[in-house]
Parts: sequence; structure tokens; C-alpha cells
Amino acid sequence: MRLRAALARLWHEQRLVVIAFALAVGLTAFFGGRMVVRALYWSNPAHHRQMPEPWMTPGYLARSWHLPNGALDAVLGPREGARRSLEEIARDRGIPVAQLLDELTAVLPTLPPLAPGADPDQPPK
Repeated sequence: MRLRAALARLWHEQRLVVIAFALAVGLTAFFGGRMVVRALYWSNPAHHRQMPEPWMTPGYLARSWHLPNGALDAVLGPREGARRSLEEIARDRGIPVAQLLDELTAVLPTLPPLAPGADPDQPPK
């Protein structure tokens, strides 16, 4: 009962602080949970060096193969706007998706991976 009285007093005297605190806790939980889910997903070896599939995006493949962002631009062409799947890229280029997947399957093992600790958004030195 004491806790309820204390919270009621805080709510009446410091409403903005309570709201700000609740918002901060909520945002921390959301982004912290998102970070944990992504860390668990990418730490699973089954998600490393995956062969290309039509649903994948260039960014997903780059992360799976530990490549810098834009490493696949030579094969796929420059990125335009929103995320597009390999299937959409093949359709836009007017080629069968199987042909694009075969090109990627041949090129991916030849690309050098990022150095440990390197920023994938920075060009290689």
C-alpha cells in the first residue's frame, strides 16, 4: 500500500518526470530487445555464408558473407532507393532470377571479407 501511495504522489507532483521515465524505459527495452534478437540471429552459424536465394536483399547477403556494404554493387548494379530483393533486381534487369543467383554464387566466394572490427559502411583502405 505504501508503494501505491508513493506512486500516486509522484504522479500528481511530477507527472512529466514519470512520463519521461516510462518512455525512456520503454524505448530502452525496445531497442535493447531488438539488439539481442539481431545478435542471436547473426551469431547462429546457419546464417553465415548462406547461398543466395530470391527473397534475400544485397544487404542481407553482405552481412551473411561479412562483406562491406556495396561489395555486391559490381554484380547487382548500384542500389536505388528502398531495399529490394534479388528477385526484384533480376526482374528490373530483365533476366531470370536463376541467372542472377548463379552469378552471385560464383562471385561471393571470391570476395574478400571484412577485417575483424572493420566498419562495413566505410570503404576498404
